[in-house]
Amino acid sequence: MGIFLRVLQGGLLLTASSMAMAQEADAPNTFDDGDIVVTANKTGASRLQDTPLSITAFSDATLAATGVKDVRDLTTMTPNLQVTQNASFSQVYIRGIGSNNVFGGSDPSSTIHVDGVYLARPASYLSNFLDVERIEVLRGPQGTLYGRNSVGGTINVISRKPGNDFAAKAQFTYGNYDLLRGEAYVSGPLVTDKVAASISVIGTRRDGYLKNIAPGVGDLDNEKTYGTRGQLRFTPSEPLEIILRADYLKSDDALAGYVKMLQTTTDPLANSIIGDYRKVATNIRSSSNRQQWGLAGEINYDLGSDMQIKSLTAYRENRLVQVGDTDGTAVNTRRTDQFEGQRQFSQELNLTGKTGGLTYIAGLYYFSENIKVDSSVTTYPTVRANFAPTIQTSALAAFAQGTYALTDQFSVTAGIRYTRERKDFDQVATNFSLPTGLPLATYPRLYSSRGIYKAWTPKIAVEYRPTSGVLLFASATKGFKSGGFNFSSVNPAQGFDPETLWSYEAGAKLDLFDRLLRINASVFHYAYKDLQVQSFLTPGVIDITNAADARVNGVEIESELRPTSWLQIGANLAYLDAVYKNYTNALKPGNIAFDASGNHLNLSPKWAYTLYSQVDVPVGDGSVFGRAEYSHRTRQYFTALNAGLDQQAGYGLINGSIGYNFPGDRFQIIAFGRNLGNKAYVTSTASFAAGIVGRVGEPRTYGLRAIVKY
Repeated sequence: MGIFLRVLQGGLLLTASSMAMAQEADAPNTFDDGDIVVTANKTGASRLQDTPLSITAFSDATLAATGVKDVRDLTTMTPNLQVTQNASFSQVYIRGIGSNNVFGGSDPSSTIHVDGVYLARPASYLSNFLDVERIEVLRGPQGTLYGRNSVGGTINVISRKPGNDFAAKAQFTYGNYDLLRGEAYVSGPLVTDKVAASISVIGTRRDGYLKNIAPGVGDLDNEKTYGTRGQLRFTPSEPLEIILRADYLKSDDALAGYVKMLQTTTDPLANSIIGDYRKVATNIRSSSNRQQWGLAGEINYDLGSDMQIKSLTAYRENRLVQVGDTDGTAVNTRRTDQFEGQRQFSQELNLTGKTGGLTYIAGLYYFSENIKVDSSVTTYPTVRANFAPTIQTSALAAFAQGTYALTDQFSVTAGIRYTRERKDFDQVATNFSLPTGLPLATYPRLYSSRGIYKAWTPKIAVEYRPTSGVLLFASATKGFKSGGFNFSSVNPAQGFDPETLWSYEAGAKLDLFDRLLRINASVFHYAYKDLQVQSFLTPGVIDITNAADARVNGVEIESELRPTSWLQIGANLAYLDAVYKNYTNALKPGNIAFDASGNHLNLSPKWAYTLYSQVDVPVGDGSVFGRAEYSHRTRQYFTALNAGLDQQAGYGLINGSIGYNFPGDRFQIIAFGRNLGNKAYVTSTASFAAGIVGRVGEPRTYGLRAIVKY
């Protein structure tokens, strides 16, 4: 592996020096038509190709062409991004760094920010993208600028700002499984140059992807969602901008979660559909009722002399009520009822500027969160275990980062963040006897615990631009994720420590032959310490411990060729070698200890690649456009055991679309399809049921979409 990385680095440097010398110079951060502009470095807008970070960015046009509707659909086009879910709770993995600890007391390891606001709970991730200008997937720890728990990376969702230009768009989608989705937004000035506003809405309904053969219960994995987002933008004077945002989303679904039995059981009905991934047999219909809303206020003020100050204040609430058949069979053995109510407040204040050759940012961050959990696991006909903890979190951070241009070609970056977090965990655990309805003799168990977690997360980096269209960069960055508590533990001494990660990365961004060919590549090594691992021990019982450490090596290559104005051809390749080191106290079902040293991390396929092509051919006064994608990933494991049914063999997915853009560019019609080969696969597994159960990937979907723009 080491030889492979050195050869690749040498090849990239040779390519950069030999193929790009003849190109004319383009000043960094000057934008042309077709440029993807990102704000990932928080110091202003920059071209994707001029930003020394590993980023995959999606413009609104790309999102429309690929049919991306939520975070799960980003995986086929983003190297080393994996997204799965435990019913309503998302699990995001970037370069093998993620977490299946999705419940109260734990935090994600790879995060999502919407318009700069950190979304703390995984239950809020599965929202449809609404009125989005672009999405940026930042790979690698973002411990200096983004801070809170962005150990693996972060996904930035950026809304379209309203302005002086009136714009409106509506689209209607009809597809198989009786999919109906309507989306619309309108944006424009209320007072020219002073006040602008936008509002967007979405509503969707779809039948279940999974046929439930248990009579009278109903199919699973349907969708019924509606939401809205509004923005008011005030520009009362040239240096001042104020943006107020509000959003609301409600869904009432039968999200399937872990319901697909992967092994034989004592239930003949469940046994009858083993092997058919599109059918399940459960006596309880899963349900998931989610409500989330938020308010945010952003103030930007230009102080002059190339200095700007920004304040971002946000408040959010999430409410989840969820029911699941956690024995995974049609036998009335076990069910889980979950409630999670969460509210969060955050405040970020930062100062950005430029003086001489120095570009800098300095800021303060405050975050407060309250989570109330009420979770019951009922095992018929004997007992119901109830866990109702309250978790209060407070976090403070200060950060600063600067980039200094030593020459026109060579720059250095240094940054650091200090974080202090406190978690208060108050547990109320009760086991009830189902025959009597009374608590068992040793219950309830009440206790309180507290954790205080501190960290310095520095970054050092260099970037070199030997000629136009060539950016070489290298960095060393530290990521930090706070410790926490197991929501279902009755042990007052429980709790797990923070996890940390040092990332060492080198990369190149190349625009060659007058931007005919684009190649972005990176190589990286992670030293991962005390990673938090959740294990399913027995039905209804989980354990969260710190593994000793892990090692991750990887390579990512993104390329795009534009041989003509109407054709794009692209290919992405990801290699990942992610293994546990010295993990001698791992646990498998039955609470049996084993040595997982040398085993692969969860959701870290060794190889993954995507091939795609896109055309846009003028036809008369309109145009025909189309896109085809094929993505493949090799075997991946879902537990540290790396054995048995807790894995998924390699598989490939085919997506495609074709459409017509009518004259005037006001009306489009698109036919689309995803997983056109109808590949059956699972995205994760669990062992808390009567056997191994899986989360089934989406089947073949297709439909028609009509779009009207103004």
